Amino acid sequence: MRVLVCGGSGGIGSACAAALTAGGHDVVAVDRDTADVAQPGGAEKAVSAAADALGGLDGVVHAVGRSGRRLGDGPVSACTDEAWREVLRVNLDSVFWLLRAALPVLRGNGGGSVVVVGSALARTLDRDFLTAAYLTSKSAVETLARAAAFEGAPDGVRVNVVAPGLVDTPMAARALTDPAVSGRLPELMPLGRGSASSPDAIAAAVEWLLSPASAQVTGAVLPADGGWSLR
Repeated sequence: MRVLVCGGSGGIGSACAAALTAGGHDVVAVDRDTADVAQPGGAEKAVSAAADALGGLDGVVHAVGRSGRRLGDGPVSACTDEAWREVLRVNLDSVFWLLRAALPVLRGNGGGSVVVVGSALARTLDRDFLTAAYLTSKSAVETLARAAAFEGAPDGVRVNVVAPGLVDTPMAARALTDPAVSGRLPELMPLGRGSASSPDAIAAAVEWLLSPASAQVTGAVLPADGGWSLR
């Protein structure tokens, strides 16, 4: 399988690239220093470069994202314009741009699979994670992925979302080092028994959605959240 991983230097993205490579797949991993898919034209550049390098594409992973806390993301009544614009650009616009670029290429190859890393927060509100821009971006990603899945299905192109809870990555460091949040992990993610998910666990879910084992799955949101969404 020939796979493009966007966000390849991040915690989840790098875990995906490593797992796919270890599984014998041909992988091109890009980040914002090589092809920034969160900027206009970046997704087209990434898809074209990967398809050229690999001789085509069978799979695409979108693992690009950011928190807007430092920019003022928070409750609707307090969220700043800067946080709103920046978070939606990185978390939502980049998915749109990547899907728009990838769908024709996968269709031309006879089919393929796209997996977008979303968030359990898209469906489950929580007092410690009430960030309007982030929540909106991840919720919208699910609808966008379903629209792409509907479009791509007749041509054998699948599009799915993996929705983690808290993952032990640099982006989650603020929450995981906050005693008020870390003390709630047994409640928030009961499968973890007090621990956040590992990036490798999310990568395993991504790899399954890319593989023929999930050939009949499209337009789905896979909760890989340690039980977060059960609340």
